[in-house]
Amino acid sequence: MTNRRNLTVHFAHANGFPAASYSLLLDAIEPMARVLALDKFAHNPVFPLSRGWGNQVDELIHFLTENNGVPSYLVGHSFGAVVSYMAACLHPDKVKGLIMLDPPLFTGVTSAVVKVLRPTPLFDRLTPARQTLNRCTQWPKGTDLTAYFSGKQLFKNMHPTCIEDYTKAAVKETDEGFELDFDHTIEANIFRTIPLNISRFYGKLRVPAVLITGEKTTVCRPHLIAPFIKHNQLQHKTVKDGGHMFPLEQPLFVAEMIKQQLAAWEC
Repeated sequence: MTNRRNLTVHFAHANGFPAASYSLLLDAIEPMARVLALDKFAHNPVFPLSRGWGNQVDELIHFLTENNGVPSYLVGHSFGAVVSYMAACLHPDKVKGLIMLDPPLFTGVTSAVVKVLRPTPLFDRLTPARQTLNRCTQWPKGTDLTAYFSGKQLFKNMHPTCIEDYTKAAVKETDEGFELDFDHTIEANIFRTIPLNISRFYGKLRVPAVLITGEKTTVCRPHLIAPFIKHNQLQHKTVKDGGHMFPLEQPLFVAEMIKQQLAAWEC
């Protein structure tokens, strides 16, 4: 039986979704493990956003060092999955295992093409950066934020509790109404600085790892993840009917998948 006192999990959030957005999922893991989660990546001036997210790897390792004295299991969604992967490759002494949930990856020929496009305005069309810069960041008093976000395409399949948790985590109340509680320009620039040389980590992963993707994801496409799976010798699982946001669509099911994987590694 797994001893909770000796089991620590760090969960790294997707870009634009502070860690508390995942409260339903994380609370379901808590009975099995101590759960840590850095609230908002790239908002600490000590670790400013860097191209390829290297500073965010340092930010994660610093957070783990400050908050946990033993190696942790790393779980990450989207942006958080890629940062967790790089951290596991570079700091295996800090990591017991790795679970990646639908990481955005540019691999192979696609990576080479995107490198050419990155300095051009076309690059923003390949990522949500352009849409992020144009997002609404302020709302008047009386706005039903849960209803507002529920009507957005990105949120349409999310668990209602997760949408409520997101509004609490991502929005703060002001004298005039409500405003976004993180810098949306940083959010856009995280998309713009995605690593395009992920292959440099191939062969460096020394901890057990699994990749979990949504059956209906538009991010983890087969031709992009195939070399990543091969060169990292990953176990690959899929979530039925899951989109890219499946950890917030099916949080309790995903929590159970995570717990089962941890139990398998701990037995």
